[in-house]
Amino acid sequence: MFIDILLTVHIVGLMMAAGGGGGSAITMREAAKRPPEQAGVLKTLGPAMANFSAVGLGLMWFSGVALVFAKYDGLGALPALFWVKMLFVTLLTLLAFATYLTYRQVKAGNVAAAARLPVLGPMSGVSSLVAVIFAVFAFH
Repeated sequence: MFIDILLTVHIVGLMMAAGGGGGSAITMREAAKRPPEQAGVLKTLGPAMANFSAVGLGLMWFSGVALVFAKYDGLGALPALFWVKMLFVTLLTLLAFATYLTYRQVKAGNVAAAARLPVLGPMSGVSSLVAVIFAVFAFH
């Protein structure tokens, strides 16, 4: 039962992380098509979606580490593809932190920092997708 709860938290975290990232990508794409006053309003949603995604990523880290020890008795029993997955999870985590810092810089007045967002977003999405693919192969 405990492992089922951890797995549920892990999947909810995945949904939050992917949902926030996907929602942000769609919102930013729509903002690019809108007049400036509408685009400005849409762009204010980016930080909230990034934070939602980051909470999901945090839930995944917490529940993932707990699952490793509760279900697999530690790191020694994990398949090699798990480590490939973790490479992309780590990259995703670094990209999420870079996105957070970028939004902070924009809020502080460094509008030029926003130019990083169209790169960080897709890289995050690809890292997330590849991590999920390797997770399926590692644990199925």
